[in-house]
Amino acid sequence: MDYKTFVSMNIAIVGEGEIAEMYATGFALAGHEVYMAWKGSSADSRFRLSRLFNNIHVTSIEEASFHADLVFIATACVDVREVAYWLGDVRRKVIVDVTCNVYEQEVCAINTVGAIQAITGSQHVVKVFNTMGYEHILKPLFKGSKVELIMVGESKKAKEITKIIAVELGIKYYYDFGGKESIPLFNEMTRCFRELALKDTSAKKIPGVIKR
Repeated sequence: MDYKTFVSMNIAIVGEGEIAEMYATGFALAGHEVYMAWKGSSADSRFRLSRLFNNIHVTSIEEASFHADLVFIATACVDVREVAYWLGDVRRKVIVDVTCNVYEQEVCAINTVGAIQAITGSQHVVKVFNTMGYEHILKPLFKGSKVELIMVGESKKAKEITKIIAVELGIKYYYDFGGKESIPLFNEMTRCFRELALKDTSAKKIPGVIKR
């Protein structure tokens, strides 16, 4: 099945794991050139995806960000600062922060948007949270519509580009959570979403747990 897009873009996906794979696969199916990058160089799921899709390329972080029109950071929060240094000159590029807000107990919470802006100099940073996988738990409603993508950040440009590109992942509803003053509340809210989802998943695996 062919997918039509507004324009073909070069998209960097920096990170590993299911989130990075989901974005890479979705954008590859939509016809974009996807550059997957992470700190290590061992054979992993990135190479498997690059064998399945001619438009997925496994590169270094520096190369991915050099080619990219749009950079997605899909790492653990504790890796954001290091990754931001490796990106190189991305001052004029849009950076989408899709890091999760679940921390180990000994790790302090990190303002990832602030860290990315301070290190890269980019003013076009937006943090997003996709509720699509968790609506069966909370079914959030804003303005009478089910939300699938929540965004926070100062850049209107980053938010508008993120909306357009997210359509190709099947996302239809958006909620602008505000600017930098809303980041602490956004982080706490999304952390609760994820922890509830993790508990729900764990409970399903435990015999005898009654789901309500």
